[in-house]
Amino acid sequence: MEQGLGHRHRIAVLALLPIAWVLGACASDDPAPAPAVCPSAHCFAVGNFSVDWDGQVGGSLQVRHGDEGQRVLWQSPSSEPLLTAGFSPQAIDHSRGSFTFDTIRTTSCQSSQIEGVEATDDGVTVSGTFTDCDLSFTISYSAAGDRRLRFEVALSETDGEPAYNQIALGWDSHADEGLFGFGAQYDSLNMKGRLLPIWCQEQGHGRGLEPITELLNLASPGSAGDWHTSYTAVPYFMSTDGYGLLLENSEYIEFDMQTDQTTRALVLSNRLTGQLLYGANPLEIVQTYTEFSGRMAPLPEWSQNGAIVRSYGGADAALDRVTALDSVGAALGALWVEDWAGTRETLFGTRMWWNWQIDRTVYPEFEDMVSTLNDQDVRTLIYFNPFLTDASEKPGVERNLFAEADAAGYLVQSLDGETELIGSGGFDAGLMDLTRPEARDWLKGLMAEMIGMGVSGWMADFGEALPIDIQLHSGVDPAAYHNVYPYEWALLNREVAEETGVFDEHLTFSRSGNARSPSVSRSFWIGDQLVTWDAFDGFQTVVPALLSSGLSGYSMQHADTGGWLSVNLGEIQHMRTHELFQRWLELNTFTALVRLHTTNLPELNHQYDSNPETLAHFARMTQVFAALAPYRKILMDQAAALGTPIVRHPLLHYPDDSKVYTLKQQFMLGSDFMIAPVVDEGATQVTLYLPAGAWIHLWTGTEYGDASNGVSISVDAPIGEPAVFYRAGSDAGSALVTALEAKEIL
Repeated sequence: MEQGLGHRHRIAVLALLPIAWVLGACASDDPAPAPAVCPSAHCFAVGNFSVDWDGQVGGSLQVRHGDEGQRVLWQSPSSEPLLTAGFSPQAIDHSRGSFTFDTIRTTSCQSSQIEGVEATDDGVTVSGTFTDCDLSFTISYSAAGDRRLRFEVALSETDGEPAYNQIALGWDSHADEGLFGFGAQYDSLNMKGRLLPIWCQEQGHGRGLEPITELLNLASPGSAGDWHTSYTAVPYFMSTDGYGLLLENSEYIEFDMQTDQTTRALVLSNRLTGQLLYGANPLEIVQTYTEFSGRMAPLPEWSQNGAIVRSYGGADAALDRVTALDSVGAALGALWVEDWAGTRETLFGTRMWWNWQIDRTVYPEFEDMVSTLNDQDVRTLIYFNPFLTDASEKPGVERNLFAEADAAGYLVQSLDGETELIGSGGFDAGLMDLTRPEARDWLKGLMAEMIGMGVSGWMADFGEALPIDIQLHSGVDPAAYHNVYPYEWALLNREVAEETGVFDEHLTFSRSGNARSPSVSRSFWIGDQLVTWDAFDGFQTVVPALLSSGLSGYSMQHADTGGWLSVNLGEIQHMRTHELFQRWLELNTFTALVRLHTTNLPELNHQYDSNPETLAHFARMTQVFAALAPYRKILMDQAAALGTPIVRHPLLHYPDDSKVYTLKQQFMLGSDFMIAPVVDEGATQVTLYLPAGAWIHLWTGTEYGDASNGVSISVDAPIGEPAVFYRAGSDAGSALVTALEAKEIL
């Protein structure tokens, strides 16, 4: 990776309110602004935008929005080149979905200058040259919507072949600008001061927490991850200067935000395409962005009635769990029968057999179990991913799907034409080639069989592991398709639900995604956190990931309750404790879904029913989750219509309060609730910030806050009573209090 990527750069603190947000009030359905009017001779209107050149060779370029052209959204750099170009050999190492880039710039063109601007049939084209290379460029602008301006940077070509495979576009910035978004980011929210790659891959395990990071990297280089590694590849951000920007490229991208003066976006391609987004405030920018990304449909009603509990070990164990949960008054929505296709033991613990057929040695009467659960208003969820493993040695196997797919050519091929085998933590697997229509239809047929048995959905796992040194059926460049693969995987899952007529009642949850994934995915979870409290890869990464992904169009988001990866390596022990499980559950209660995972080592980790105290706490919090279902229904409808997330960063509702931009461990549920989960081991009190207004503490009814200013407060937060506040006068807050009083929880 380019030097500096692994370092923690200074993050600018927003000391003053960005003036851009003062210009706008709350997002609304106000009429679109009138078409832009240009103020100069070298200015050209493009829909509601204007592209304004100062008329000087090598001079500056501005993009404005508004009918008087007064709002500058974007400006070419004042102290650095507008464009750079070069040729970068792509030395990329990968291991089990983890990728390491060694990008070496062998040719670099640094001196670009604008030479002219002219109107075209659909917009405006800026043209120029590089004075230090025999190379020219164009930047074409066209209207993509009332608040979206599309741009495309193209380099000249030699003899019809691309002479360069790298473009970087720069624009003005400043030290106090904040840049938020970029998909699920676990380390920070404001990325100013960072060099951030955009590439779909494993989040990693450890991510700097020692000694586990070093040990995992020794066993599998790169698998520990780094602060920037993420399952989601979303090249989009919103700026506190009042604009948003997205890139449409699917190739490897870097956002260089390290300097105060300039932000730069680099893509490994000879074309760079993107959109500039206008919004009167952050909420409107999210709405504008999701016009491009797509918006997520409301989740099935049954998924909001209670928790999704992981079940394993056969039908009797599943039915016994339902009986036990009912006896303590827990609200239950579904059982997630992850081991439906069987399990195997590996060095990482218990893993699933990736052979998508019912394991009749464990579930001989699987269909009867599903029918019985449905009769009890408990849905059955299972597990799928786009891999297949050779099941020839699996006890009781009836169909070896790997052998079938291998013979039919449905799996990704190596460069020498053989099935590419990908190491997957103790075994190898073949990856479905989703560019082959016959492969998609075959896999959808397996899924449709399970829907026909009454299954209501599944975890649609993985999607981030496509290598680039392979060949695909369609002939598409794997380096450009890698970040598209998770979208296509989610699309396939959506298609089978639609084609079988169960979409409204069907739930899938995805881990990986790109900028367009919200248009096809039903819901997301933020990945495989360690069962620890730390801010590297543990509990303290959850809220940042929920908030950043929510700002990036991922409106239906949740986390594995209690984390997933536990470690049992001699003296290195990371096991889930009862306290961690309970605090994680409290956080998830105020998200889109409450779903349990038992971890990779279930017998060694604390579970929801490990003791009566935890079971009672679980029942209590699931009742709170169920009581919020009517409010979440409103929020899901908003998400479907406007793209607004269920879990929200306070900056969406308080853009004129500079202090909210620094908040990292508290969040809002919609616009009515403020939640500050306890994220420190042993803590029974939490400090949080309440924006201006009156806020009511859910558990005591005590009013906090100031009518005209935000305040920081500390409140008691014993287990079972996390710091939750609702706005005074909120109908949703009053309704929750009434519901909890009826359940004798308050």
